[in-house]
Amino acid sequence: MTAGAVTGLRDAGELARRSLLRARRAPRTLVLAALLPLLLLLVFGYVLGGSVTVPGGGYPTFLVPGVLVQAVALVAGLGAASVAGDVRRGMVDRFRGLPVTSAAVLFGATAADLVRIAVTVAVAAAAGVVAGWRVHTGAAAAAAGFGLLLLFGYAVTWAALLTGLYARSPGAARRTVYACLVPLTFVSGALAPTGTMPPWLRPLAEANPVTAVVTALRTLWGDPTAGTVLPAYPLALLWPLAVLLVTIPLARRRYRRTAP
Repeated sequence: MTAGAVTGLRDAGELARRSLLRARRAPRTLVLAALLPLLLLLVFGYVLGGSVTVPGGGYPTFLVPGVLVQAVALVAGLGAASVAGDVRRGMVDRFRGLPVTSAAVLFGATAADLVRIAVTVAVAAAAGVVAGWRVHTGAAAAAAGFGLLLLFGYAVTWAALLTGLYARSPGAARRTVYACLVPLTFVSGALAPTGTMPPWLRPLAEANPVTAVVTALRTLWGDPTAGTVLPAYPLALLWPLAVLLVTIPLARRRYRRTAP
């Protein structure tokens, strides 16, 4: 590894630590990251779960992987407002005046977001275990599933960061991101089997990347409710990797042009 790469990694680590320290002084995002999966499990698992029938198993077994993906996506979107706030306060100008590369700034910000995503995954998985959900395929498959979750969340984080760099304000960034994420996470196989949806809606839900990731998780973890409507593993990996390949260079380019 070259000296420049080592310096870049060190700078990214310091900037990630800055973001986490700032979050500690304003802990709303961490609290939301912990509470969101609990609220989703409570509402859909216990309030509405009795009205949903799934083939091959109980609804909690079906629901938990869907809630994990849904919560990860929604928490990953929180970074857009933070980035937009940094732009508006002139933090980008200050960073550009320091001997810090654009890659270090952006990778540091997304690394901090990945920590929040990991908190969400841990809380949601623990709540799922309490609700009766289990992984039936061993430690390696469990680790692969959680790795896929983090990859998916990291891709959403970069998309949110790119949105934040273009947004005029934190509020505009937040509204734009969630206008995309809410239909993406709800019109999917996360909360209900796609086979029960109307004919006009089912193709949209089955083509949704959220459905691909959720189906891959259910298959990896041996859930009896796992469907076979699409080749889950290739699509579940292809979607986040494609998002990263597109958004990382675009975000670096936009960052360099944000301030004169």
